[in-house]
Amino acid sequence: MTNWLIAFVALLLLFLIFAGMVIAARYLAPHEYDKEKYDLYECGVPMVNEFRYFNVRFYIIAIMFTLFDIEAIFMYPWAVYFKELGILGVIEMGLFIIMVFVGWIYAYKKGALVWE
Repeated sequence: MTNWLIAFVALLLLFLIFAGMVIAARYLAPHEYDKEKYDLYECGVPMVNEFRYFNVRFYIIAIMFTLFDIEAIFMYPWAVYFKELGILGVIEMGLFIIMVFVGWIYAYKKGALVWE
């Protein structure tokens, strides 16, 4: 019973220290508005002009790269355990590759891979 009492007292003390630190930070921290704190700041250079908009093609290429990169991540464990999986593993990976290829064809036909 004393071990549980010691653990409870230690946890209670830890909670009280944590609560004290949170309360002290809340009341001791400065709460004044600082204009520089809320200014736009990018890469060490203050913003003087408008934002430059990026073409949506960059976004599409990034999403497609991520999807095909995840495909490669899923194929790695399959390649490591290729011999243990047998014919069922080959069929499953073949279906997976076909689904990814169909997605690639869809993106190609929609013009996502064309850069003009």
